[in-house]
Amino acid sequence: MTDENKTNPRAPLDVVRGRNKATGVTGTTEDVDAEAAKAEIAEQIELLKEEVARLRESLGILAARSGRYAVSQVNSLREDVRAGVAANPLSALLCAAFVGYLFGLRRR
Repeated sequence: MTDENKTNPRAPLDVVRGRNKATGVTGTTEDVDAEAAKAEIAEQIELLKEEVARLRESLGILAARSGRYAVSQVNSLREDVRAGVAANPLSALLCAAFVGYLFGLRRR
């Protein structure tokens, strides 16, 4: 039991030198791990760039659609106001005079 708990004095402690089979680079496993991490991060960055490009395209489509929707809502509101003015011209005239009066008070 005591032999299992003791560390072998000949075994390397932290760094192992070797050759990376994929790249053929001789170095420490830390170097190989760092290069693998860099490659993985570069791949993730490329994926994120592609995702951002897709999101920009989607956002452009949504903005165009919402712009058309806003224009159609304004046109609909304009038609509703015209119909209301045609139905009640005296009320429309009194409302316009009141709004003009309020703007006049604001200018003082």
